[in-house]
Amino acid sequence: MHVPWRLVASWHCDACGACCREYRVRLRAYEYLKLKGTALVEERANRFYLKKIGKLCPFQKGYLCSLRDSKPVACKLYPFSILKKGDERALFEYEGEEFFVYVDDFCKNVKLKKDLKPSAEILKKIEEAIEIVLGKRVKLNLLTAKLVSETPEPRLLHRRRLMV
Repeated sequence: MHVPWRLVASWHCDACGACCREYRVRLRAYEYLKLKGTALVEERANRFYLKKIGKLCPFQKGYLCSLRDSKPVACKLYPFSILKKGDERALFEYEGEEFFVYVDDFCKNVKLKKDLKPSAEILKKIEEAIEIVLGKRVKLNLLTAKLVSETPEPRLLHRRRLMV
């Protein structure tokens, strides 16, 4: 279920890979064009999606994505969805423009709250997500798990990630 961002206390990615297994990734036009010559795209109701191989994303290697910064925008944003219309509780203003931001609580690391007071942690992550949507940013910082080589404290990662 997608909930307005104001109802989210915190979220972090721990590279569990559940989103890669459970969701069909919708592709933007330019992403489709890059992949259309491969067997990795499927069309449904005039929309294009990344085709699963069995239940897996073809780019999922263990718990991680082999595409890294080249992954589809939908993957970069998960669990966030950024829309042009929506519920007032989902309204987020960025550089004078209005966006409606939702968070998919399917992700086990989404922690909800009852009040509408903005969470500073979530605010920073939404800004990064909007910058990705607007094309101002390509590299992920706050919206993805860190690899061992990217973090000064490898013990922050789960042991199983170190074995991948």
